[in-house]
Amino acid sequence: MGMRTVVAVAEGPVTRLGQVVLAGEVVDDEPIMPSTLRVMDQYVLSVVLEGEGTYRDAEGRKERLLPGAHTIVPPGVPHWYGTDPGRRWTELFVVFTGPLFDSVAELSGLTVAGPRYPRPVPSIEALRSVLRTPPRSQRAAEHQLFALVDWLHDAADSGGAPDGSAPDLSPEVAQGVSRLSDDLTGSVDLKAVAAESGLTYDTFRRRFTAEVGQTPSAFRSVRRLQAAATLLRLTDMTHREIARTLGFADEFHFSRRFRAHFGMPPRAYRAS
Repeated sequence: MGMRTVVAVAEGPVTRLGQVVLAGEVVDDEPIMPSTLRVMDQYVLSVVLEGEGTYRDAEGRKERLLPGAHTIVPPGVPHWYGTDPGRRWTELFVVFTGPLFDSVAELSGLTVAGPRYPRPVPSIEALRSVLRTPPRSQRAAEHQLFALVDWLHDAADSGGAPDGSAPDLSPEVAQGVSRLSDDLTGSVDLKAVAAESGLTYDTFRRRFTAEVGQTPSAFRSVRRLQAAATLLRLTDMTHREIARTLGFADEFHFSRRFRAHFGMPPRAYRAS
């Protein structure tokens, strides 16, 4: 069997803005879900990283969940999601509540239940960074809630198909997009990603560029810089720590690349 790993907090501090009630990650395992539709008093976000499953609700909606599916369920909506019996997936999830989220629900895509496939895929590492450390004070807990709202807003702004369905990518390219979006350390071998998709590198590069609009290398570079921007906004990580986390040679290399892409150095971006 796989391993169920909780990477964040359970019953985080209650603040005037709200609360992260539960967050964690199911790693290559069958999720523990009731067999019938359930109703939550809080918002739920589930992101499928690997594997497949199904979402259904009381309105008769039933959809397959593929890698990259971001499922939102508002409070009070009867729903069910999970894998087929005996099947596994890797899923990052967070349950949250409070007036802060209610106030931005429409702007942040929290009012409509069901899966969607944002493009470009918002940084999963940034979301993990927000959830990984349990807050040690009320102020830290409020900062965490603001950071989660910021991430949700980025995810809502990132687009995708108009009806929220999976983008029109071939399975091989979709797998490559997922792999390059989730591994932003810079150490991933593009030829290995192509091989995992069952294609030669030249074929993978040609099809990836045609379907995504960028070469695999350019896509990975932009995603790393977008993740760096998110970490600058959402965390107090130093430039050196961000550079190390995202696989840049050092903070000076990171700063040069960041400025070339965003038109300002990381320090100015963080202060803006």
